[in-house]
Formats: sequence, C-alpha cells, structure tokens
Amino acid sequence: MKADSKDLDRDIDNARQRIAAAQLAMAEKLEGVEKQIRDTVAGAESAVDDVVSSVKGTISETVHSVKRTFDLPHQTREHPWLVVGGSVLVGYLLGGRTGTTRIAKVNRVNHSDDSCRQQLQQGLAGGVLNQFKGEIGSLRSAAVGAIVTALWEMAKQSLSASNGQTRPHETQQRGQTNKPG
Repeated sequence: MKADSKDLDRDIDNARQRIAAAQLAMAEKLEGVEKQIRDTVAGAESAVDDVVSSVKGTISETVHSVKRTFDLPHQTREHPWLVVGGSVLVGYLLGGRTGTTRIAKVNRVNHSDDSCRQQLQQGLAGGVLNQFKGEIGSLRSAAVGAIVTALWEMAKQSLSASNGQTRPHETQQRGQTNKPG
C-alpha cells in the first residue's frame, strides 16, 4: 500500500506541476493577447487622430477658399477681366429689364419740341428693330451664352489654380523682372 500511496503522491505532484505549467503558459498567452489588443487600440487611436486632423485641415482650407472666392477686392486684383465681364453681364441683364434705355429716354426729352422728327426716328428705328427682331434676339442669346461660357471657364481656371496649381500668367510674371521700358 505504501507503493500505491507513493505512486499516487507522485501522480498528484506531476499533475500539480502540469497545472502550474499550464497556468504559466496561459498567463504568457494572455499577456501576449493583452499586448496585441493595446497595440491595436493605440493604432486605431492614432488613425482616428490622423483622420480628425486631416478633416480639420481640409475644412480649414475649404473655409479659406470660400472666403477668397467671395472676397471681391481680391477677385478684382486676381481676375480683373472676369470681374469686368461679370459686371457687363449683370448690367446687360438688369438694363434689359426696363425695355427702354437711358439714351432713348433722354432723346425723347430733348426732341419733344420736334414731334415730327421724333415720330420719324421712332418709326425708322421701330421698323428696323421689328425687321431684325429675331436676329437681334439670337445675337443677344449668343452674346449672353458666350459671356457665361467665358466666365465659367475663367472661374474653373481660378478654382483649379486655388487648389495648388500655378496659373500660366503667374509663372511668366514670376520669371520677369522689372526692366525700365
């Protein structure tokens, strides 16, 4: 019986050693998993921080770009012809609403004494205008379309230039020096 009891004690000690070794191995594996989780969380936090700072930068650039787009003095300095064309277009569109021009109103006042002459002028002008009414309307539409297209192209160029691309006239101006003429 003593032999059985020694074998049993040896088996229990072996079992305890295996349990201790298994516990040690599990603790090491848990530490490894814990480290991987910490690294993953740190990487995710870093990625989120990068995305947030990138979005903040993009929003800041967009706000600056929008402010510059609607800054009339800046746009006038940068794109004088675009501003002139836009002004002409707005003036044309607003002037066409009344149907009569300021010159026609002044002419009526100045020549009110000579009603025959005024009627003759109105008759001739009205006849010519009525005769070419369709062509004048077509020319007006074509002019408005050309102006709008030109303004659109200039706006696209200025927006692409404000996104970091240099405009051709800027590179030429940078290369030139002020030489006495």
